[in-house]
Amino acid sequence: MKTRATMMMIGAAACVATLASPALAQNTPPGEPGGNVTIQVPKPPPADQPLVTNVPKPEYSVEGGAGLLGYINGAGKVGPAWNVRVTAEFTPRIAAEGNYVGAANARSDEAGTLVYNSFDGGFRYNILRADEAPVQPYAVIGLGYAGWSGPGGSPAALVIPGTIGVERMLTEHIKIGARFNLRPSFGEDLSRGVERNPQGGSAWSMLVGAGGAF
Repeated sequence: MKTRATMMMIGAAACVATLASPALAQNTPPGEPGGNVTIQVPKPPPADQPLVTNVPKPEYSVEGGAGLLGYINGAGKVGPAWNVRVTAEFTPRIAAEGNYVGAANARSDEAGTLVYNSFDGGFRYNILRADEAPVQPYAVIGLGYAGWSGPGGSPAALVIPGTIGVERMLTEHIKIGARFNLRPSFGEDLSRGVERNPQGGSAWSMLVGAGGAF
């Protein structure tokens, strides 16, 4: 009889301990033995969103620059050049630009200085969008006019410039860039009457610049 009572008391104590243990575990402070530890895992961005933040792209920009211009056939020596440019953005890939390029080059025959002035408009294609690389590469093909003053100068010629370049937005409204330009021209004669072959005004230029974007 005593044995049966003892076994019933042991069973009741075991039931009480089983029911109490979850409550004790819930009340145990985190960090102590038996406490609950919450681990927060950072949520990754949605798969359809790029990891690189989009760079604000202006609708238009105005830039000024300087560099060097040289003549492909040697009519003049390499000299200083300057540039003013207006660019209108239609899409992240497509833009149009208007350019003025000027330069001053000593003639190769030491007869004086040729002053170059050119105006052109061009179609621009952005090879990468602004948020796809540290700099944005692009290519431009254009059509315009050029004239030369100075010894043996020519008043007008057709110019078909081709450009490759890169640019970067420093801030929301400040842009910097660099470009290499080939400027073949047609219809001019820069010879002074003493050269055996007429000299043309086809040129190349390397320019760096900065400006405002809006």
